[in-house]
Amino acid sequence: MTYYKVVLSGENIFFENASRIDSDAPEPVIGFIACKLIQTESEELAIATAKRDLLVQWNQSFNLDRKLGMPKLGVEHIAEVRGWFKPKSTNDYYWFTDNDHKKSQLEKFTQSPRHWFWRSSKKNKTTIGE
Repeated sequence: MTYYKVVLSGENIFFENASRIDSDAPEPVIGFIACKLIQTESEELAIATAKRDLLVQWNQSFNLDRKLGMPKLGVEHIAEVRGWFKPKSTNDYYWFTDNDHKKSQLEKFTQSPRHWFWRSSKKNKTTIGE
């Protein structure tokens, strides 16, 4: 079985920011980004499982009183996770207030992984005769 990183967005929800007392405070929250690590046999099953898990958690955690609404889910990114080290799976939500804010949140999850353990050979290169 393969691990997949599934990045979902949820929209059509609404709640006020707690910091909205000031006139300069951000707009109300209209959606969220969530990243799920799913181990399964195919991309399609990974997407279905991630959506199901997210909606179950949403209803148990945030929507007990049914005031936030049922989010409309969209798949923003899916990728196979290869290698020995797997990212920790968290149940964090990254809230956004408009499309620009959503794009900045998505950039965190859709970038290629950085290889922190390899040194760049450009730094240490020297040419003969210098």
